[in-house]
Amino acid sequence: MNETFNRFTKALVIFVVIDFFMFFILEAIFWMQPFVYTILLEMFNNPPKSLDFSMHALVLKKLFINQGFYNLFFALGGLAGLYYVNKNKAVGYALISLVCFSATGAGIVLAVTSKAYILAFFQAVPAVIALFKVYPLFRKELNR
Repeated sequence: MNETFNRFTKALVIFVVIDFFMFFILEAIFWMQPFVYTILLEMFNNPPKSLDFSMHALVLKKLFINQGFYNLFFALGGLAGLYYVNKNKAVGYALISLVCFSATGAGIVLAVTSKAYILAFFQAVPAVIALFKVYPLFRKELNR
């Protein structure tokens, strides 16, 4: 079985990176925009009736900024992995595997803890497919 880092696998990894980056933008930069926090709070949280969405968003602002930066760091890790695949395959595959494993786990947690099933699907499924394609390549590089 001659596994390679083909275009399909690279496209999946790029999708995972874009997903992480998109959530960085939404959570760390645009969190206090009513359109953003209303949609995300409805999907993820349903705030208590005693707080309206704007107050709940304000209470959660620092948490979402922090969470957004986690997403940015995973996106940068994915980009570094894509870069290193051409320089040092083991390092590139390791970074990509970590990022895809994290996205898969986060998607599963999202599905279990919220009503954001579609977002969870798009977070976890491309990442788990990429992980299953990249991890054997990583193992192969380690055995060289």
